[in-house]
Amino acid sequence: MQYRSTFLKGLAGIALGMFSLSASVSVYSGVGEGQELYNAYCQICHGGLGEGQQMGKPLTDSTANRLTDEGLLSVITQGRSGTGMAAWGGSLSDIEIFDVASYIRNLQGKPAMILDDGDSGPSDDPLVLAGEQLFNNSAACVTCHTYGENGGSVGPKLDGLSSRLSDDALLQAVLSPSATIVSGFETKIVEQNDGTQVRGRYRNDSDLAVQIQSEDGRRWVTYFKDRVKSITDSAESLMPDTYASLGAVEQEQLLAFLKSL
Repeated sequence: MQYRSTFLKGLAGIALGMFSLSASVSVYSGVGEGQELYNAYCQICHGGLGEGQQMGKPLTDSTANRLTDEGLLSVITQGRSGTGMAAWGGSLSDIEIFDVASYIRNLQGKPAMILDDGDSGPSDDPLVLAGEQLFNNSAACVTCHTYGENGGSVGPKLDGLSSRLSDDALLQAVLSPSATIVSGFETKIVEQNDGTQVRGRYRNDSDLAVQIQSEDGRRWVTYFKDRVKSITDSAESLMPDTYASLGAVEQEQLLAFLKSL
């Protein structure tokens, strides 16, 4: 605890979001203590897993994930004017605030907070960076999936993915996309009178018509039930078997990126 306490004496200047650290020292927070404090003070508004409640925003969405460590500490300490977020600087010690922030990072699927002489930022792991390039380019995953502010809406958002899926479950999801389909992302097949079949993400349904989102995500199309041959549910996911077609190195890169989310 002493090595954290020594650093945290400098947190009095948190209002400026500035932290001074020796280049040779890294500071780790106490996640267990942070969980106890979070459960006592934070979960009533933000939910037991940071999913958000009526009184508090999610702590695992893209906005919260993009906060720097300094920014997260500042919000907890000072609160946010004009919202229900209280300032905890007068109630919790600097060490306690640091521990709560670290536990929130764990809820986001990230390691315990580590502050060194640089700001937190995007991963510099070569595997993660290469995987992100694959995701956004040749593998074309970004066409259907969103992370941060990027991507499509045919597939589920991937922010906080590592906190929702174990490594085994993630591997199963990319190897066998149809094994488990996330609720709300089911596939409909519309067979038109000329025999043409159209597949897409189910969006809306009524007595008169069904609406699906095209496989490329670009169009929402309405089909009147009395003008088509049939409308059926599909047990197959719209997600292509892209992962299986990649080489071993590319598979490792893509998985590393997904685990970083």
